Amino acid sequence: MAGSLTDLVRTVNARVRNFFDAPLPPDAAPLELLEAALDELERKAQPSGRGARVFPYTRVVVHVAQPAADRAAIEAVFSCLDVRLRERLAEIRCDVPSALVTSTTIADSAAAGMPLVRIECGMNGDSPSRSGRVTLPELQVAVLKGQCDRAEYTFSGGVIPIGRGIEPSDAFGRVRHNEITFVDEVRDGITETVARAHARVEFDRALAAYVVFNESSSNPTFVVRNGRSLPINPRDPRGVRLESGDHLHIGRAVLKMSVRPAFCGVLR
Repeated sequence: MAGSLTDLVRTVNARVRNFFDAPLPPDAAPLELLEAALDELERKAQPSGRGARVFPYTRVVVHVAQPAADRAAIEAVFSCLDVRLRERLAEIRCDVPSALVTSTTIADSAAAGMPLVRIECGMNGDSPSRSGRVTLPELQVAVLKGQCDRAEYTFSGGVIPIGRGIEPSDAFGRVRHNEITFVDEVRDGITETVARAHARVEFDRALAAYVVFNESSSNPTFVVRNGRSLPINPRDPRGVRLESGDHLHIGRAVLKMSVRPAFCGVLR
């Protein structure tokens, strides 16, 4: 009886909240953004009989796109997303998948008409062959320092090799095709510091994010985020997850990385 009464109270409170809730204001505080995300995720829980519920996903990505976003504050608040989501689901007697993985992306701008917070849910290991058409986040790369064959690049998933020369080969004759190509003939004090096989970016489906790896043993590779440097050790299998607005330093060259999340769900 107590459980049923608790469920009833929560249902009434949720309906009242949904009725009176206004859209999130552009300057919504990080805690408001988190609570809005949790509310939407709670609504995705499905009844499984006898008053219990089940959460049908093992991967959750919350995309925050707020003008002039305070990244440090948002990151601090959303660092507890996993814990808060599990607590919220436990409150409604919802079984939580043991393999549940949560993550957050943050951008300081959004396309016209897009909401501040969007939810992406899926299953770990989803692929086009299993789940039909999959829309991947778009990675936009702008060259800030160094000479490339193009000033800007756009990718949607996959593996993105970065280096000097279009198709350099190693001592064994193995050829590598660089998707982001620094011009081999340029000597400007910056471009030549990029190794022929310097780095690569890959889209990790389990994380629903782009990850950068250092493939050069001699030249530095690191990410600058909010004034903080994140080193990427040579051939570290973990790499560093990219966030929109990151500056990727490879040698003395610099690339600006912008991630446009794939549309999946909307909070209004």
